[in-house]
Amino acid sequence: MLGAIGRQKFTKALVLSSGVSVEEVDVSHAASASGSRYSPLRLVRLALHVVAGFWPQPVQWIGVTLGLVCSLAAAALGVYGVVYWIANSNFPGPLFAGAGIVLVLGIQGFVLALIGESLGRVQRDVEGRPLYTIEEEL
Repeated sequence: MLGAIGRQKFTKALVLSSGVSVEEVDVSHAASASGSRYSPLRLVRLALHVVAGFWPQPVQWIGVTLGLVCSLAAAALGVYGVVYWIANSNFPGPLFAGAGIVLVLGIQGFVLALIGESLGRVQRDVEGRPLYTIEEEL
């Protein structure tokens, strides 16, 4: 386990990801007289680092969700534009331009999901954690 710690600061998450059993000890803390050094922005950055450092799926999920929602919205705008064009004999150019922009945004969402998958694989390779550990040889 000592060789697997790497550069991450969050030892508890690293230990839990290795599959060993963990015991927690209750500790009482006194409040700091000078106040906390952690601003709300620093706490948010720390939380994002914890989530992104051990779990690449949020980037993938955001990308897929963005891609699906925007693609469906672009399809709906396109269908509405065609119906409007047929019913009123008037070409809705700005509507089709907006549908095109939303479609491009959807494609970017899918690309973001691919980048998230790629980053997750690179992270796994760089960490070099073993797939399993042998606790006891018989």
